Amino acid sequence: MSKLPDIPGNKKCWRILNRIVFGDSLSCPGCESTLQENYKNKYLWCGTCRRKYRATAHKSSWLYGTKLHPRQLFVLIACWQKRKSTETTVEVAGVSYPTVTRWYDRFRAHLPDELPLLEVLVKADESYFGKKRSKQPQLIVTGAVEPHTGRKALRITGVGMAGRSRDVLEKFVTDTMKPGTVVVTDKWHGYSDLPLLGYGHESHNHSVGDYADTNAAENIWSVAKRHMRKLYGGRLLTNRLEDFCKEWMARANQPELFSSPADYLRFTLVPC
Repeated sequence: MSKLPDIPGNKKCWRILNRIVFGDSLSCPGCESTLQENYKNKYLWCGTCRRKYRATAHKSSWLYGTKLHPRQLFVLIACWQKRKSTETTVEVAGVSYPTVTRWYDRFRAHLPDELPLLEVLVKADESYFGKKRSKQPQLIVTGAVEPHTGRKALRITGVGMAGRSRDVLEKFVTDTMKPGTVVVTDKWHGYSDLPLLGYGHESHNHSVGDYADTNAAENIWSVAKRHMRKLYGGRLLTNRLEDFCKEWMARANQPELFSSPADYLRFTLVPC
């Protein structure tokens, strides 16, 4: 089980947040004078232009209005980065269950949502999310992974069998893979025309026990579904599936966002 990093106290977390937003020198955005920190009242003061600044409100920050203590924010991010269950996070952070789920959703919403462009050798597969007996739609997620780098591409391609049609699968391949890439799949007919689109294609018939070279693609769903069930009491919530796809891609394609709470905040709070 992954352990949480040592999270400092409220004052130090507040100062780290200030330096992420205003730089190590704590320069005033208006006049570039050095800002003075007032921890008691939780603001920074510019003695030259006589203005107050808060890291959580600067430039329409998504942290605006938060009632979390600085250390609680860092603990929540660390628990989310380490895939801690909701119950564990409630205990560690000292907040309620709805607060944890709300902030986890907020963290996912600020992740990049661009699809990567995979190349060389890629393994692809599809999986169902949702149950036929429930009121939720049974969605198909199509995924692909580069075994040599671990990069992933995921997309909700439709409801039921429409999500596995030839058109949507070919669209997924052309959007996420460079021409000339060798695509390894099962024997599903939706992939059979990939050579006509300029891709190499290698298929394996799972019905006769031929799973060679497709385990990496199958493992996408094992890890993803275990992660979602851990958070939501064994349930696979299709209403959160799109944001989860963003998270799973970001974990594989930009692991630096999950190395520490400060790295995540630096990516999402500092304007490009």
